[in-house]
Amino acid sequence: MKTNIYITILMAALLLSLQACGDNSSGPGETETTEVKGTITAPDGETPLSGATVFIPGEGANKIVAKAKGIASSTTNAQDCKEPTESYSVYTCTEADGSFTFDVPVTSGNVLLKIFKGIFSFEQTVDVNAEGGELGEINMPSASESFDGEIAVVEGSYDRMQDILAKVGFGEVGTDENDYNFGRLVPGTEQFDIFGNTSGLFTDEDGDGEKDLFNYDIIFINCGANESPLNQKATPHTHNHVHGKSSGSATTLSEEDRTALKDYVESGGILYTTDWAYDYIEQVFPSYVDYHGDDSKSANEPEEWNNAQVGNSGIETDGALLQTNMETWLENVTCFDGESCLNDDDTVHITDFLGGWAVIEGAHSGASSDVTQWVEGDVAWSGGSGVRPLTVSFQAGDGSVFYSSYHTVESEHTPNWRPQERVLQFLVFE
Repeated sequence: MKTNIYITILMAALLLSLQACGDNSSGPGETETTEVKGTITAPDGETPLSGATVFIPGEGANKIVAKAKGIASSTTNAQDCKEPTESYSVYTCTEADGSFTFDVPVTSGNVLLKIFKGIFSFEQTVDVNAEGGELGEINMPSASESFDGEIAVVEGSYDRMQDILAKVGFGEVGTDENDYNFGRLVPGTEQFDIFGNTSGLFTDEDGDGEKDLFNYDIIFINCGANESPLNQKATPHTHNHVHGKSSGSATTLSEEDRTALKDYVESGGILYTTDWAYDYIEQVFPSYVDYHGDDSKSANEPEEWNNAQVGNSGIETDGALLQTNMETWLENVTCFDGESCLNDDDTVHITDFLGGWAVIEGAHSGASSDVTQWVEGDVAWSGGSGVRPLTVSFQAGDGSVFYSSYHTVESEHTPNWRPQERVLQFLVFE
């Protein structure tokens, strides 16, 4: 009997102690929180980053107890929301307009926010009590030393993805209509490395024992890389709008280089090519995307070089968007001069199909990985016409490969965004 009395007294004392240590205004053991809001943008300070993970690390002085809001919603696909791999106290993901919301203790002052999306990550210290928890815009830095993610671009005769990176904010874009660089990357302002041809990627200039492509997180290879255009001179504000003759021997990769490119992607690298540069995918990863060619060949056997280059010139198409996250994001950005990037039926207008563009049939049956189709459209090629995939991607090991049959940059340059340029911009951060 005495034992039961002692237990009752001990439990009562323990309860009083817990109540004394708690916050009476919020209930025993609870911490009053405040709602914190912000918006994450690309380095240009205007373009929203959707599906970016925003978190507060849970180590040392930053360890707090809070809850995230809106981790999944109608505008942020669950597949876009990546949980931090390091310890955290709270995390959430940005919506299609780049906004995020979560709760933190009102006693918190300056805290470290970490943000990542695709290959890019950066951090910023913010005062969560400033302006009533309204953090405003948080811009991803443009200087490579300020964020994680190294980029390389291989120039081409017929496409200029470097201009898209400049518009994103990784460089400056010419705005003087009387200047040759109007609508283009201003040379010397780029926050990435530019190669005149692919051979530089497959050398070891820094002497670290690996080919230099392993120095980069993402590599863009433009249409016409290593190939000479039919007409070397372009009218100001345009680029060559006619495919020249393909020099197959100039683009052939050695077996050693194919192995290196395969290892680069499978170890976590990202490869993006357009149009004629499709062979950098077909010759290294033949079993994923089925390009136009010899149907008798097995999926694991590469087609002959340039076999898919049969597309008709001068065509345009209104491409259907096949992934909800891309469509929703495009609804939150503008093209041309403040206009919608989407047509009334939510398709996206695509042009700049030069004669001999590379045609995709679809994903190989039994492909070793799922092939994501982002855009498809009604097009024509030598001997046929119909709806074909126009932008696709797939996972290979720990890395990813992206491809577009059309040129990213239209023939007429402009500082404003074109719909097909926005498609690449979205995929840069995937």
